[in-house]
Amino acid sequence: MKTTLNFANLLTLFRIASIPLIATLFFSSIDNARPIAAIVFILAALTDWFDGWVAREYDLSSRFGAFLDPVAAVSYTHLRAHE
Repeated sequence: MKTTLNFANLLTLFRIASIPLIATLFFSSIDNARPIAAIVFILAALTDWFDGWVAREYDLSSRFGAFLDPVAAVSYTHLRAHE
C-alpha cells in the first residue's frame, strides 16, 4: 500500500494551509500585504500543477491525494470568488 503522506500530498496540504494566510493578507492593512498575498497565491497555484506532476511522475498517486486535490481546488475557487 502506498504511503498516504507523500510529497505530492504534502504540497496539496500546503495549498490548503495557505488559504487562511492569503485571506488574512488580502484583508490586512499591513504595507504590501496584497502583493505578498498574490505571491503566496501564485506559489500555491503552481503547487496545484506540480503536485499532480510529482504524483504521476513518481507513482505517488493515492486515494487520499485523489480526495484532497479537488478539495484544495474548490477551496481556492471559493477564495477567488470572495476577494
